[in-house]
Amino acid sequence: MELLINKNIDIDGIVIYLSLYKLHKSFLLLISDQKNMGIGSVTMASPPTIEGLKSTVASYRLFGVDKKLLSTIIAEKASSVLKAPVLLLLFLKIKKKEEELVKPLIDSLKEILNKLMDDL
Repeated sequence: MELLINKNIDIDGIVIYLSLYKLHKSFLLLISDQKNMGIGSVTMASPPTIEGLKSTVASYRLFGVDKKLLSTIIAEKASSVLKAPVLLLLFLKIKKKEEELVKPLIDSLKEILNKLMDDL
């Protein structure tokens, strides 16, 4: 397991900790608003299996009942950009609505992942 990204993102005064690990032909993405990560919602996403098709990313919520929409969107976006399966552990204790977090978090994540893909 190789640590590729370890960043802090500030969204409206809330610090979000993001870590991305490279596994064998897949990735582990940890996102939390706590310095010590927790399990929270666990979602698996895998990219389309056939190159060039306009099929969507398949995602499966494995565990957790909180932040369902946010964890699905993050896992699918990460898998799409990385072109590999992604296991997401999303642990957020804040009481902010998902709708307020989705756009800034996805935009920041997309920027970080695209920069990583350019560097690889």
